[in-house]
Amino acid sequence: MPSTPVDVTHSKKKNLLFTIATLVTRMDEYLEMVDSALQSGFDRDDVEFIYIDNSSGNQFDGFSGTNHFIARAAGQYLIICHQDVLFDQDRCEQLIEKINELSALDANWAIAGNAGKQVNSSLALRISDPHGENVTVGDLPAEVVSLDENFIIINTAANVGCTRNIAGFHLYGTDLCFNAMQRGYKCYVIDFHLTHKSVGVVTDAYHQVKQQIIENYARRKESVVIQSMCSRFYVSSSRIRNILLNRKSLLNLHSSLSKKKSKQT
Repeated sequence: MPSTPVDVTHSKKKNLLFTIATLVTRMDEYLEMVDSALQSGFDRDDVEFIYIDNSSGNQFDGFSGTNHFIARAAGQYLIICHQDVLFDQDRCEQLIEKINELSALDANWAIAGNAGKQVNSSLALRISDPHGENVTVGDLPAEVVSLDENFIIINTAANVGCTRNIAGFHLYGTDLCFNAMQRGYKCYVIDFHLTHKSVGVVTDAYHQVKQQIIENYARRKESVVIQSMCSRFYVSSSRIRNILLNRKSLLNLHSSLSKKKSKQT
């Protein structure tokens, strides 16, 4: 029997293949997404749909919601997706095939998705959205350092999650990837095609989350350049260096010197 979506607090299933989890602000749009998934082969006994109802106010944000889903997911693979995606292109069996291919290529993967940025800032994509239909960019599967949040697959065996003292609805895909890579795992864009009905917008809220990441990662006492989908920024334990090197010209110079140094070593 197809799985009926349930509020995450009522999820009691165990030992499934997929958990499909969503933060919901519009129930009609969410149910359209669920129906598209059911029509695409996710109407299986080993699939559950869970959600957090934010329609009357934000109970959870992207960071806390992701961790809440991770703690309660019964699936081996937790799919966190936006309510405005449609599973109207590839089917469930194709996703299983792509996950199996990725696992054979690299058993050390933790996070996968359909849109990301590579360490050299190149895009990797497999998507239809307002920017274009049936878009493929890169040689997939492609290793990436950040992922767009419209569709993210978490290999729950890796036991990774979002940073707990960061809040907001942007950059939690970047944070997930960073935390996974800190633990020695890898992240990928895979060749699984679906439709995302909207595009990401950089707002003041985005920059507020970015500043939280800079301040939080600075406590880890290491200097890194974070490559997200929409921006690139520098993090170190020095507040002054963070301010100076997040000026675009100096950030580009720092990244260029870092790449040159890594090639020499």
